[in-house]
Amino acid sequence: MRQIERASIERIVSDLIKADGIIDTREIEAFDVLREKYGITKEDDILSESCTLSKSLNIIANFDEETKHSLMNDFRKITMSDDFCAKEEALLLLALRLILTIKIPNEVTILSVESSVINFENSQILYLESEYNSIINDQMKLLYRELCTEVRLSGFELVYLPKLSEHYSSISEADLLRIAEFLYPKVSKERIYTIVKQIQNLSTVSFCCDQLAAKLSIKELRVINPSFLIKIGESTVNDKKVSNFLLVEIVENPLFTIRMIMDLFAENYHNLRLNYIQETKGRFIFTGYYKQIFDILMLRKGVRSSVVVDPMRERIYFPEADAMLEKVHRREKALYALFLMESASGGINFNQPQSPKQMDRYEKRMKAIIHKYQLIYKMFGGDEDKAPNIEIPEIRLPMISLLKRQLSKLGDVLYHVDDYMIQRNIYGNYAVSISSSLCLCSGADKNDIKLFSESENWIKIAAL
Repeated sequence: MRQIERASIERIVSDLIKADGIIDTREIEAFDVLREKYGITKEDDILSESCTLSKSLNIIANFDEETKHSLMNDFRKITMSDDFCAKEEALLLLALRLILTIKIPNEVTILSVESSVINFENSQILYLESEYNSIINDQMKLLYRELCTEVRLSGFELVYLPKLSEHYSSISEADLLRIAEFLYPKVSKERIYTIVKQIQNLSTVSFCCDQLAAKLSIKELRVINPSFLIKIGESTVNDKKVSNFLLVEIVENPLFTIRMIMDLFAENYHNLRLNYIQETKGRFIFTGYYKQIFDILMLRKGVRSSVVVDPMRERIYFPEADAMLEKVHRREKALYALFLMESASGGINFNQPQSPKQMDRYEKRMKAIIHKYQLIYKMFGGDEDKAPNIEIPEIRLPMISLLKRQLSKLGDVLYHVDDYMIQRNIYGNYAVSISSSLCLCSGADKNDIKLFSESENWIKIAAL
């Protein structure tokens, strides 16, 4: 047996022993027997500290059937060595059985996710999909009450995001804003408003792809079929807290899949308490996944934000990320706004042509570009006649460099921060890669935010 295989066994056993938060001497004695059986050494112990549960299970899943069944029996003995199987242990055993010894038609995956920023709750079962499946969603809506009953009987709570969105839509927007401001006092009003709109129109697909996959870097969720996500415990990997999840693909229908999972779980654990969160109109629930979804939406990390150009207040900000373009002069702000506007039509090319005929066209275009920049510079409070001549590389390029440096400081906040930077493509065009649908402007009223293409002032400038 290779060292990484022995270390993987060590990781799984270690997580089993620690699962219920109680270390029983009988568990340690049972583990000593297992260590001798598989030849686990101190070096293997050290290596296991850097192994996640998902990595460990993927390794031993390649063992032959006899070895996997033998290991499964050993894992069960460790769990029952103290004559009791806690809920946390039963969840981990469920995952181990589904990966190692039980053949089911469902695709089963174990995910290990660093959870130092977001603390994932136990006892919730979350429905996820990366692409909308009308058949499964129709079934989820039709069978929702029955599904909730099934999971509550086993001590879980079903989280189906369209229902959660319905719940928050039952609360007035004004009340939601006041509650969110109370819960997150450090977050700007602009971002609070954006998050409230998101929570009222939350979809499973957007939450799965934009929040869990993109923001929390759970790459396994970028492309998944309709599935149930269940937290099965936590590990400490290289001194960092890691949450472990069981992802089970839905086959046939959601109720069939839930019953199969709950039945297997019940073989090792018999629940004595029903989980139930009562949803009533006007009642703001801030626990379990209800709280986590708000926390994830509020998390300033990997946010796909819009950009708002606000010349009246001399600022450019990213409302969904609660961030601002800082430590740049109005000349850079005006330049960035110019590129945001021009990127919709391919950007700006400053390369001078060789032929006289083309040169004439270039000069006309450049004159228009400079005039546009001057008008934007004036909007930001500058003197139109004193606007820098951006046609000159020695003036323009340092401004672009400064914008890149300041935007790069938002790398931990913005999703794919390079897309927000002014980049030169293979054709020599300078442009910003984000979609024009994310490029917004603000008028005299700071809440009057619209697309560049919907603003009378910006339409006039773009048409020059």
